[in-house]
Amino acid sequence: MAETQFIWLYLHKEAKGDELRYSMRSVYQYFKGTPKITLVGDKPDWYCGHHISMPRIQEVPDTRFHSLFDTSHKLHTAIQRDDIDDQFVVMMDDHYFLKPVTYNDLLVPRAQAGWKPRGSHWWDISITRTMQTLERYGKSTHLFETHLMHVFEREKLLKIFNTFNMHNVPLARNTLYGNIYREYPQNCNPFVVSPQHKQSKQQLNKIAMSSTVLNHASNCWDTTLRSWLNARLQDPVEVELCHETCNASPAVV
Repeated sequence: MAETQFIWLYLHKEAKGDELRYSMRSVYQYFKGTPKITLVGDKPDWYCGHHISMPRIQEVPDTRFHSLFDTSHKLHTAIQRDDIDDQFVVMMDDHYFLKPVTYNDLLVPRAQAGWKPRGSHWWDISITRTMQTLERYGKSTHLFETHLMHVFEREKLLKIFNTFNMHNVPLARNTLYGNIYREYPQNCNPFVVSPQHKQSKQQLNKIAMSSTVLNHASNCWDTTLRSWLNARLQDPVEVELCHETCNASPAVV
């Protein structure tokens, strides 16, 4: 069976806890295929899988967009390597599959329709610039920053980086790629749910009944969420080094 490469772009000091561990476990447990795991950036001590070591980029054109430039640099550098497949899935460390998922499920374009200029936060500015760029090119302006993982083709993504000078211009790659290479996106709900506040066990159980993917705001990470994930995703997977400590008592790290 062909493998599917899943890539996480990672900066360990920005993690609230061990979200990455449960994100990877969820892929092994629920993806209906053979996952091939790749971590780009730095790594936690327990991780022993395929790793492309890359420090956080230091010099950026505008420090307001440091995080955006850093992830773009990591991804652009990685996809020029021979150990990255022609097609791959980019994950975030707080993405968790809650139900069985196929590759075809991930290929379905999901976006939010409608757009208007946003506020002054660096992310809002990047979205506004991205949409204005798409309008200039005569493209649609669906918002593909939907708290979901995204499937990319290497050559198409490289063309996006080069065409839009993403080393120097802070643009949202998912939205660029989606509007240029995908058509007729579906609504992202209820496929994914993205709580912005801490959830009780009962609320998390309700989410798991209705949605396929959980993605949460960083402030949601607490002992309740970790315990809930650990109960669903108990078994260590092959990319975990310290198997004997993986099921330690839940704690916020």
